Amino acid sequence: MTPTTHGDWTESVLHSFDQNVDGCYPAAGLTFDGQGNLYGTTSSGSGNNDGGTAFELSPDSSSPGGWTTKLIHRFCHNFHGCKDGSNPWFAGVAIDSASRLYGTTREGGVTQGGVAYRLASTSSGWKEAILYTFCSPNCSDGTLAAEATPILDKSGNLYGTAEEGGLACSCGLIFELKHTSTGWQEIILYEFHGSDGFFPSGGLIFDAAGNLYGTTHGGGTSPCDCGTIFKLTPDSHGGWTHSILYSFTDANKNGGVPFTTLVMDKAGSFYGTAEGGIGPCNGGCGVVFKLSPGSNGKWQYSVLHRFTDATNDGAEPFSGLVFDKTGKHLYGTTAFGGTYNQGTVYEITP
Repeated sequence: MTPTTHGDWTESVLHSFDQNVDGCYPAAGLTFDGQGNLYGTTSSGSGNNDGGTAFELSPDSSSPGGWTTKLIHRFCHNFHGCKDGSNPWFAGVAIDSASRLYGTTREGGVTQGGVAYRLASTSSGWKEAILYTFCSPNCSDGTLAAEATPILDKSGNLYGTAEEGGLACSCGLIFELKHTSTGWQEIILYEFHGSDGFFPSGGLIFDAAGNLYGTTHGGGTSPCDCGTIFKLTPDSHGGWTHSILYSFTDANKNGGVPFTTLVMDKAGSFYGTAEGGIGPCNGGCGVVFKLSPGSNGKWQYSVLHRFTDATNDGAEPFSGLVFDKTGKHLYGTTAFGGTYNQGTVYEITP
């Protein structure tokens, strides 16, 4: 999407997928590297394997405005009992300083509970390494870990959410995959119990102090079980302390049940999308919200926009948000609504 001098925007297609060649249903977001290449995953497709793919889009120097697509990896189909992972689902890839890609799959692996993987470019092509295999079903180390893209810290350790799993109620957990001299080790940072939230399907973000933030799309202290926004704070003993910044209270009015990853501005406020709100959609057409730190230590929740499913509006903002370079304009997409009820790209301005 490119802005024009007239104040409107033009769309150009960078690549059209073929399920028999490079996959189909790219449900996750894209990630840039330092050279301007884009990386992502498809949740299905690529021939008989049909387990999804990882791909690269590179600007084509021989064709101004054009892009070249390269298939990096084909994941095998879960029905084949594959061990390398299957179906990345909503999880894209994180990139480290050596341009290696990290991600998770929903299925596959030795126990068919999904895997965490790394893809590295070598002289003979991209090679996959399995970092960790999640158990299945409903076990202590987490399952359904491909609902969001994992993140890396400065030391190259991987962090993510597992929507289900844990010993208490299989309400989900936050994990770290730590890179050690003997391989990758999973550490459970926090396990949800219900009243503190459950089903953390969105991803995580760090602040400058090393705290982690995320959302759950259920649970919390409110009777509606509409989800939470939470913080994990590292302590001096290697543990993490969980705190709820906000429990959604009224999904039918102000939104709730957030599925996506938060974004943070320079002032420490968080922005995201959630279900609920108003409009003719079942349970409301969704909202864009802001959570700001208050002077009294309490966090202030506000709704920036309520979608109505109108022709010029949109409905069901299942994707997250991104800022522009100024840090003032937010952009996102809706799955439905718009002129043809096929979704919209929208901008939120102050």
